[in-house]
Amino acid sequence: MNRPIEFNACLANKKTFDDVEIDYFDAFYLGQPYCLKFQGNFMVNTDDLELAVDILHDKGKKAYLVTPAIPTGSDLPLVRKALKSAEKAGIDGVEASDVGVFRLIRNEFPELRVHVGNFANVYNDRSATLFKKLGATRIVPAQELTKDELSDVVNIEGVEFERPIHGPLSLGMAFSCFFMKNEEDGKCRQECDGDYFMELDGWRMRSVGTSVLMGEDYCLIEHLQDLLKLNFAAWRLETYFDSAEKISLLGKFYNQALSAAVEDRVVGIEIVQAAGELSLKGLCNGGQFGKSGRVYVAREDLDVK
Repeated sequence: MNRPIEFNACLANKKTFDDVEIDYFDAFYLGQPYCLKFQGNFMVNTDDLELAVDILHDKGKKAYLVTPAIPTGSDLPLVRKALKSAEKAGIDGVEASDVGVFRLIRNEFPELRVHVGNFANVYNDRSATLFKKLGATRIVPAQELTKDELSDVVNIEGVEFERPIHGPLSLGMAFSCFFMKNEEDGKCRQECDGDYFMELDGWRMRSVGTSVLMGEDYCLIEHLQDLLKLNFAAWRLETYFDSAEKISLLGKFYNQALSAAVEDRVVGIEIVQAAGELSLKGLCNGGQFGKSGRVYVAREDLDVK
């Protein structure tokens, strides 16, 4: 379909990339920002990165590189190497949440388009304006902003804005990995790729080692009609820890929902239910509407005509 907005997803490594249905999407973020040690991370496996960029470009898709959310100085040589490979491959943009990495890109790779990620904490129009002046071409405002708060941020001209619309969003970051602290030999056993949930009194969170994610999948599939009214250039599926099968199915369901939104139709309940069945712990989106983040607000719950 001829989309009025870019629709993209996140792929951590070549294993997922090889099996995902590319045609459902316009672009992909390559790499995994939570940990450079994540198995097959495109940021470290630069040969895989260059190959993936070539494949995407051959199919008429865009490719973006993610960088570490909280890098230390010892990470910067790997970041530089990844940036060199990305530039060589003709990457369409690089996402940076760390100010130091942002400046590194602007100073050492001035031809690369820089996206400002969620962890940069852009909560207001003044922060967005500053990043625009510093050379950002796209900004992901803080994910917990409500629809009304977002409307005040995304109306700045001369820079694109992007919104995560599905997936287990991060609730916080730490440099030390929770799982490696429990290993006497200090070796990484890739436990972050497992399903480790913490639950108490109805609250659910998932640990991925260096971050705690929402237990439920954040989901705006019923609300795309309203999101189209805001000034977003792109929508994203946060799928760093998802299988290629799940990502492909979500791509299919969101394509159907976007078609409905463009035609000003309400998305079918069967599509919403199908998306929900892919989540181990259900769906949520309350933060978008100023409610508790763990609740799910359906379109029929709102006074929408």
